[in-house]
Amino acid sequence: MISDEQKEKSKNIIKQLIQERKIVKPGANVKNFFLNKSMNSLEISKRLLDISNDEDDSLEGYMWVINSAYYSMFFAATALLSHFNHRINEEQGIHKLTFHALVYYFLVDDNKLEKHFIEEYEDAYEDAEQLLQTSQDKADELVKNLDFEREKRTKFTYEIGKVAEKNKAQTSLKRADEFLLEIRKIIKR
Repeated sequence: MISDEQKEKSKNIIKQLIQERKIVKPGANVKNFFLNKSMNSLEISKRLLDISNDEDDSLEGYMWVINSAYYSMFFAATALLSHFNHRINEEQGIHKLTFHALVYYFLVDDNKLEKHFIEEYEDAYEDAEQLLQTSQDKADELVKNLDFEREKRTKFTYEIGKVAEKNKAQTSLKRADEFLLEIRKIIKR
């Protein structure tokens, strides 16, 4: 779950970026551009996992499964921000800033993710209190998974001695698949 402290931190970071005019309106087709990059990255991640799991192929690319799965999530998050007229105009730290933007715009400012899950699950639940908690948990999990995968990508790409394992790659791929699925649902509404 995203803590209140984390939400406040994200709020402050994004408000500073807005003040510095580093949150801008996206250009035409930015959403579709990044959504396509997300889908392509996810497909690449799946294929890399298949290659890595193939006993007849000596190539082991679990680190690249994690990397491409993370990029699928990052590009989907960028498409989602674009869908709601937000684009981060900053090159350094763009990955962490994207996480903060998702927290701010979709968990703090307007709860768009929570509202999305409420709409999706309203037929399945009659108890409003349980529905609200479930949607809040799901929205928090979605955003937190992006941050988990960003950290995992960094660890397995840049830390000496860290070797990506099959189960870590499978988890990354699963998270990316779920993340992209939810982002596409939100964008289609």
